[in-house]
Amino acid sequence: MIRLFRWVRRHLGLVVELAAYGFWLLADLVLTATGSTPLALVPAVVVPAIVLLRRRPQARLVPTATAAVSVSVLASVLARTPLALLAPVGSTVLTISLAEQLALAVVVVLVLHRCELRAALVLTAVAAVAIVGSPILRMTDTDADNFSVLSALGWGGAVAIGLVLREVDTRRRAALDDVRSAERMELARELHDVVAHHVTGIVVAAQAAAVVARTSPDDVDRALSAIESAGTDALTAMRRMVGVLRGQDAEGARTPGAELREVPALVARFDPDGRLVRLATDAGLEHAVLPPGVAATGYRVVQEALTNVRRHAPEAATVEVDVRIREEALLVSVRNDGVPSGPVGPRTGSSGFGLAGMGERVAALDGALAAGPTAPGVWTVSARLPLRGAR
Repeated sequence: MIRLFRWVRRHLGLVVELAAYGFWLLADLVLTATGSTPLALVPAVVVPAIVLLRRRPQARLVPTATAAVSVSVLASVLARTPLALLAPVGSTVLTISLAEQLALAVVVVLVLHRCELRAALVLTAVAAVAIVGSPILRMTDTDADNFSVLSALGWGGAVAIGLVLREVDTRRRAALDDVRSAERMELARELHDVVAHHVTGIVVAAQAAAVVARTSPDDVDRALSAIESAGTDALTAMRRMVGVLRGQDAEGARTPGAELREVPALVARFDPDGRLVRLATDAGLEHAVLPPGVAATGYRVVQEALTNVRRHAPEAATVEVDVRIREEALLVSVRNDGVPSGPVGPRTGSSGFGLAGMGERVAALDGALAAGPTAPGVWTVSARLPLRGAR
C-alpha cells in the first residue's frame, strides 16, 4: 500500500489525467447507449491513448500530437461517408466524444507550452478544426450548434492555458539567462585580479631566477621551471575564465575571493546564537592550500545554501554544514529541515536562480552541484569540486 502511494505521488500528473479520461469515457458510454453504435467509442479510446503515448521515454510531442489530431479529423470525416449507412435507423455511426475532446484540449496545451512556435501554431489550428468540427460533422443540426459553441470555448480555454504556461517558461528562461550573464559579468570584473595574481607570481619567479643565476648557476633550470609552471597556470586560469565569459559552461575558473577559513564567520553571522547550524570540517582545513577557484567557490556554495535556508525554509530547526576533502576533491554539503513535504520542492517556482548561478561557477571548475530533497522534509545542497587540475 505504501509503495502504491509513493508511485501515485511520483506520477500524480498521469493519475489525474487517467482519472479525467475515465470519467469522460463513462459519459461517452452513456451517450452511446442513447443513440450511437459502439463504433462511436473508437475515437473516445484511441485519441486519449495516443495522447498518453507522449509520456513514454524519448517520445516526441509533435508526431504524437499530429497522430491524435489526425485520428480525430478522420473520425469526423468518416461520419459523413457511406459508412454512416451501416448505422441502424435512428442512430449515428459517430457522435461527439467528451474524452476525445479532453485529449485534444490537452494536445493544444502541450504544443503551445513546449513546441517550437511554428509547429505549435499549425497544430493548434488543426486541433481547432478537429475540436469544433467534430460536433458539426457527427451530430444533427440542432445539437451541433450547441456543442460546437461549447467546443469552441473549450479550445479557446486550452489555448489560453497553453499561452500562459509558455509565457511563464519564457520568463523563467530569461531570468536564468540574466543570472548567468550577471555571474559572467562578475567574473569579467575580477579578470584583472586573476591576471595580477598569476603575473605577479611570474615576476617574482623571474626575479628569483636572476638572483639564482648570479649566486648558484646550477639551480637556474629549477628557477626557469618555476617560471614556466607559473605561466602555464596563468594561461589555464585565463582560458577557463574567458570560456565562461563566452558562454562555455564547462570551462572557467573562480577568482580568489572569500576562502574556506571564512566559513565559520559566515555561519556565525547566519546563526549568532549557535543553536541552529552545526558546522563540521576536517581538522586544519582552513589552513589547507587549495586552488583559489575551489576555495572561493566552496565558500560561495555554503553562502548561497544558507541564504536559501533563510529564504525558503524559515522554520528550519537544524542546518548541517559539512566541508571536507575526500578523494582529491572538496566536498561541500548543506542540509536543512523545515521543508514542506510533497512531490514539489520549495525551490521549483521562481526561486533557484542563485543556485543556477552557483552551478555556473561549479561547472567552471569541472565540478558537480546538486540541490533537492534527500528525505521527507529535508533539503540538501551539495557540491563536489575536484582539486586536481584546478587553478
